[in-house]
Amino acid sequence: MKLKTREYQRGDEHNINKLYKLVANIDRNQSEYDWEWIHTWDGPGFVRLMFDEDRAEGDQLVAQYSLIPTPFSVWGKPFLAGKTENCMCHPDYRGKGIYFPHEKKSFEEARQRFQLFFTTAGNATKGAPGAVRRKLGYIAFDSWVQFAYATNRAYLEKTVQTRLKKYLPPDSNFLKTLSSAVSRFVYAYFALHSNRVVRHDIRWYGKEDAPLADIERLWTRNKASYGVSIDRSPAYLEWRVNNNPYYEHFYLCAYESGNLAGYIIFFRAKNKVIRILDILADSKDERIFADLLRSLTIYAREQKADAVKCTTTRGNRLLRKVFRRNGFLPDNSEYKKVFESRKSDPFNVFISEELQSQDRIFKPSNWYITDLIKEGRIR
Repeated sequence: MKLKTREYQRGDEHNINKLYKLVANIDRNQSEYDWEWIHTWDGPGFVRLMFDEDRAEGDQLVAQYSLIPTPFSVWGKPFLAGKTENCMCHPDYRGKGIYFPHEKKSFEEARQRFQLFFTTAGNATKGAPGAVRRKLGYIAFDSWVQFAYATNRAYLEKTVQTRLKKYLPPDSNFLKTLSSAVSRFVYAYFALHSNRVVRHDIRWYGKEDAPLADIERLWTRNKASYGVSIDRSPAYLEWRVNNNPYYEHFYLCAYESGNLAGYIIFFRAKNKVIRILDILADSKDERIFADLLRSLTIYAREQKADAVKCTTTRGNRLLRKVFRRNGFLPDNSEYKKVFESRKSDPFNVFISEELQSQDRIFKPSNWYITDLIKEGRIR
């Protein structure tokens, strides 16, 4: 091996995408790469590459460590965070002891730019990325919980039947009868929360007329009370939401006396599920949260969507309470098999010395996390 490391140079994306396809089985074109790594809200992301010059030309990239710049607000004060994403090693080089030194050296360099580091997943390789991060000083901070509200009984019945197949013969009449009965009961529970009166002035926007200035004013008033969270700046939202090449996002906004009181940013996934990217309410007012969620579930039924879903961290007590009080139920089927212990929690963080003096930053309940923190697409 003749290993060489350097930072990203224009043109490297062709070999990066080739390695990404090999490692993650995901195709990514030039414009998608440029959106995620070159034209972010804060300029280019942090990308450090390792090559083996003994390999054939055009196939020399063997490892990458990379961070997406992410704006954070820590009780109202801005800090720049780095989100580990697309960190990868060629299968031929795993277990040879080359990747971790590359990440460690790159991480130390990245600390000159970022004050906070986090990784949101690791399930593709059963928590291995989280284990690597913890060797660098990250802590296993929290895990994910997903809440769901079914708006299509047929979809709900199919979901119930799929889960019951683990315990009952798949072709039995009893399975079908039980699935039908359970889905009717659960769907009636969801329906109980669908007819409440919406008292706010609800307005809908697309990316062309997104009320980013209104959101900025709302966030400025509230960011100190939301603890540790994404800093919802117009520049970040324009890049992360409006310029996203994978999904078209929409804004559901609640106004009160002409002022924005809360909003939901959402998109419709290919599987007919509406996914909440972000949700926020003035003064953490549960009445505003309720009107937002009620309006979105009504919209989902009108659009014949199957369900509305939202992911947050388990430590986010506010959102967990809000979703439960508005008829959403926990739906952790896609997480619980992989993350069975605290050690493998997929939300890992590294907090710089500059922030460690604030003891409250180490409490998961002080973090307000939504999918706005993630990469920008569902895998």
